[in-house]
Amino acid sequence: MSGICAKVNPNGQLVIPENVTSSLDWLPGAKVTFSVEDNRLVARKSHAKAVPFFYALAMRSLEEMRSRVEHSKRQRPN
Repeated sequence: MSGICAKVNPNGQLVIPENVTSSLDWLPGAKVTFSVEDNRLVARKSHAKAVPFFYALAMRSLEEMRSRVEHSKRQRPN
């Protein structure tokens, strides 16, 4: 994919076209890190805990699953 053109708006913002973000699997709310390398703009999806809520939810779900497994072990007849 090349040759896609976009304009910088008066606020200095640049809108990345939807076909670009979808091909990179960048969903709304994704954190992106920008850098300049060899006079080129490089944008990378940040892999930091960009959405702590989802991390916490996953951890809570994991703990709930562990709890249910332990509960079911206790319910089994020996």
